[in-house]
Amino acid sequence: MNRHKKITILVCAFLTTLSIAACGKTKEDEFAPSQQESDIRTSESAESDIKDEIVNAEKSLGNQQENNVQTVENTDSEMAAEELLDLFISGSISAVDSTDLTSGFYITDLNMDSEEWDSYSIGEKVDLDNDGENELIICGPYGGIYLDARDNKVYKFAGGDGTALILSYTYYKGDIWVMYSNRSSAGFEYYHMEKFEGADNLAAEMNFGEEFDINNEEAGLNYTLNGAEISYEEYSELCSKILAAEVNTN
Repeated sequence: MNRHKKITILVCAFLTTLSIAACGKTKEDEFAPSQQESDIRTSESAESDIKDEIVNAEKSLGNQQENNVQTVENTDSEMAAEELLDLFISGSISAVDSTDLTSGFYITDLNMDSEEWDSYSIGEKVDLDNDGENELIICGPYGGIYLDARDNKVYKFAGGDGTALILSYTYYKGDIWVMYSNRSSAGFEYYHMEKFEGADNLAAEMNFGEEFDINNEEAGLNYTLNGAEISYEEYSELCSKILAAEVNTN
């Protein structure tokens, strides 16, 4: 190979190398912005995900705090009712009849724990009005007195009043019903039941009983439910459910 041809080959090789390097640089320069844009988009997507997670976490925390506040409020409400009833038991506060707010009385006004037939005693705390809070039973003559605590006061919720209104309570169809019984004469019995949803909300009433037909004594006993005549079998079935679950509070 002569010298001229060798120089030509070397020059071509050098130019080819420069061309490849320039091309590579161009590709690198073209790729760099795309890579940067991709990195930016990835970063922005990650930041967006983080922001979403923070927002969701804050919402979750807010809901949890709200639930906690509600739980505390409910607990405070229950404690207040229990505390009010306990204050009445200790003689610190009075109770009033919800139908006559001037008729206040203290536990010391009652004949408590004596041997006499008309004495009173502290009974159980039971949710008598189906509101989730317990009422206080003061056992005593004719079924005693039931007390409810609300609005920072203690109220007389129900009370027995002689042989024609003997107070008790019973369980019927999944709820507690306050019941008044009248067995004041032979051949006669009558029951009045009240279901509450909160002591100031009478939700349902029910009446049933048996008595002689004074116009037709030969016909025997009459059985009624809410004013309508029913058969002896129906009356017996009703009594077997209600009276079997009755709780006397004398």
